[in-house]
Amino acid sequence: MPAWQCANGSLACPFVSIRKGSTNIVRAALISLPQPGEREQPSIAGKSIAQRQLLFARECGCTAVIAFGGGASDQAIALRHAAEKAGMRYQVISNAHALPGAIKDEDSLLVLQPGMLPEARQALDLLRSEGDRMLVVSAGPGTSAGFERIDLDRAWGGALTMPGAWLGRLTGLPEDTAPHAALLRIALQQRLPEARISEDLLDDGRWMVVADDATAQKRETGWMRSHLGESSPASPSRWSATQIVSRAGSWLLDRAWAKPAILGLAASFLGGAITAAIYEMPVLSFALAALSAPTLEAFLALSCLSVAPFGKVKRWPFMRRAIDATILASGFIIIDSLWYRAAFPPFVLVAALLLLDRGKVRSAVEPFHDRALVAGGLAVLSAFIAPEVALMLVATLVLAAKLVPDTVESG
Repeated sequence: MPAWQCANGSLACPFVSIRKGSTNIVRAALISLPQPGEREQPSIAGKSIAQRQLLFARECGCTAVIAFGGGASDQAIALRHAAEKAGMRYQVISNAHALPGAIKDEDSLLVLQPGMLPEARQALDLLRSEGDRMLVVSAGPGTSAGFERIDLDRAWGGALTMPGAWLGRLTGLPEDTAPHAALLRIALQQRLPEARISEDLLDDGRWMVVADDATAQKRETGWMRSHLGESSPASPSRWSATQIVSRAGSWLLDRAWAKPAILGLAASFLGGAITAAIYEMPVLSFALAALSAPTLEAFLALSCLSVAPFGKVKRWPFMRRAIDATILASGFIIIDSLWYRAAFPPFVLVAALLLLDRGKVRSAVEPFHDRALVAGGLAVLSAFIAPEVALMLVATLVLAAKLVPDTVESG
């Protein structure tokens, strides 16, 4: 992307404005990066705090990012790439006096406290509503959480939006003034409307100041669990995938090749299952199909983390259905009989699995819903009995699980 050197010393790209009413208005976000010589910001699940703030700013309706500091550090470069990937314009300023030239009077600026991890929906809704405002929180909990005290009753909530017309007041301050602190003072002097956020947000990590690597590591563990959700050992495919990704997710998210590699591994298992069926190796065929299930779940879990907390994973139901298709195809190929006799046992099994998928799967029958257990059971049984009999036996068990009454669950 081309860049232009402004007269005020900032490296800028022209902003694309968004339409609000009859006036084009830009909402930009001021995100602070470590100054040269300072240690880098901690990371949460493969993204720096500045990148997490960028995701929040985009959800707030910002179409531009103004980065203060960072120089040519790796985190500054990563932030620029993340902004461009998100379709946001990126600009760097080296001092507070460069900020007024970057924002027009009719524009709006989102200011985020350095080091703050902003992921609370409540705060997002408050900042997205009409009109500029400043978030505040009770002074005691707020200052304990690392936010700046305003008076005896309240502390700054770490975020505010303000009119661009107020930024000219920065030129009356020393050039080396920290912009976010100066803008907070200007907002207070101008009596910017306030909105109070709940203290509960400070307790569960959705709105917190990450002061050091130890705090970031602790938050990362909870962050992974909250976005991956709970899974039961009764469903070993999802449970094992969740356990692996929750432990290695940060390492995997740092590597662009991780998701394609995991997806490719799952495809290899599925392709290998079909190939083994062609060569009349039912045990190997069903075993490879079983291995594909947790591998696909790991891919989906990693995809979920890569867009968290505000993004949504694309709905790819065909991925899980690919395992069903593999079981169906393998069973048909392995059974040596007339085509309709060969197709019937695997068809009944897959139909039973799809019936079990309809509605909420109760915990009492969850193991029969898991494709790794189903395919693994077929592999074990095929070692001792004919694959045709194994398929019918497993299909009978899955159908029986579908018929288990709800009273069993409540009992």
